[in-house]
Amino acid sequence: MQNDLNTYYHSIVIQPERCIGDMACMKVCPVGAIRIRNGKARIIENKCIDCGECVKVCKANAIIPLTNTFKDFSDFKYTVVIPALALYSQFDRDIKPKDILSSLEKIGFDESYDVSKACISVTKAISKYIKEYKGIKPLIATFCPTCVKIIQVKYPELLGRLIPVIPPIELAAKDARKEVTKRMNLKPEEVGVIYITPCPSKMILITQKTDKYYSDIDGAIPISEIYNTLFGAMFKIRNDRSSQTEYFEISGFGLNFDRIGGLGFMMGNDNFISVSGINNVLYILDEIDKGKLHNVEFVEMRSCPEGCLGGPMVVENAYLAGTNLKNLIDSFSETKIPVGKKDIYSDYQMYNERMFDNVTGNGTDFDIKNALSRLAEKKRIYAKLPKINCGACGSPDCEAFAEDCAAGEKKLFDCIILENKKLKKELNNIDTEDFKVQ
Repeated sequence: MQNDLNTYYHSIVIQPERCIGDMACMKVCPVGAIRIRNGKARIIENKCIDCGECVKVCKANAIIPLTNTFKDFSDFKYTVVIPALALYSQFDRDIKPKDILSSLEKIGFDESYDVSKACISVTKAISKYIKEYKGIKPLIATFCPTCVKIIQVKYPELLGRLIPVIPPIELAAKDARKEVTKRMNLKPEEVGVIYITPCPSKMILITQKTDKYYSDIDGAIPISEIYNTLFGAMFKIRNDRSSQTEYFEISGFGLNFDRIGGLGFMMGNDNFISVSGINNVLYILDEIDKGKLHNVEFVEMRSCPEGCLGGPMVVENAYLAGTNLKNLIDSFSETKIPVGKKDIYSDYQMYNERMFDNVTGNGTDFDIKNALSRLAEKKRIYAKLPKINCGACGSPDCEAFAEDCAAGEKKLFDCIILENKKLKKELNNIDTEDFKVQ
């Protein structure tokens, strides 16, 4: 089993010893990246978009996200934890972000850092980029690695439409490392910056440190893994009068960044589309690819239903989490970008044109002649198939089966329907005298 993210380039892995060959993962994969071979599921690396849909449906728990644990950060002299905004929505409305951040420090992290103010700085940068952009619209605004992966795999011609502003979590991580190293007199490599994540796909950006893009985050722990421990610490703090919740400067307006349509609201821009959920993202990308929606300035994309609130590694129901987030935003009573306060991130480089470069990790060059040849063979085979998409062959549908045959991974009569027809034809040709009792 491959589990080194520096060579595997994916945040999800299948454990063969646990796999029972259930086809649920294959059927739910939105891009047909899973096959069942010899009774075991396997991932086609150059198709996988790390959405985590397969993780949700695997009853045998054979598909797992590759994330970190506390033990992975034991070598750092000082640890800073930055939670996704989605973490704030996982608790009852009377539990505030300051309670959560304070509790994170009680369970083992040296310092916690809020990302909401970084969200405002990123929003400003996106707004500026859109105003100065002179090319074809709509632009695509997404900080979801899965959405980026979909575009890289299925719509590479749209890569130039992606707004190259660094994610708020990266901006916060850069500032946290810089501030802590100076204040604590530490070397940058002695400080571990950990992200509390709602999904496994963030691990891809975190671990792939190249000359094109270098993340300032050292690892990620799932919300679902830390929730119970965190809740216990919060309960203790709330019931211990001697425990004091620390002060954290949090932007209530910045919390809007995590809700569907929040980016456009923060920008004061009503000429945009906000879309969540893999199938909806694929539909909108297909529309953009066909040259439609050109009157829309930008499209905000998130692969999970209800955005990060519906990530595969959260605890709370996504819709209830949405209500919790709205109530939390309302409690701050901030309806516009704060005026008169210095932007602490104004000195940072907000843009990175190389951030979306397509890294496949397979080390192979694209062979156009071979690709065209396979495409022709795929069409020839597909014309012979029953097109009922039963999945019994171990491929998600007949089109994927034809593709597998063209790649030499399957043979035509691995199709059960064709095999049965072949067998029936052979039986009809056998002399009935052979079946008479002697």
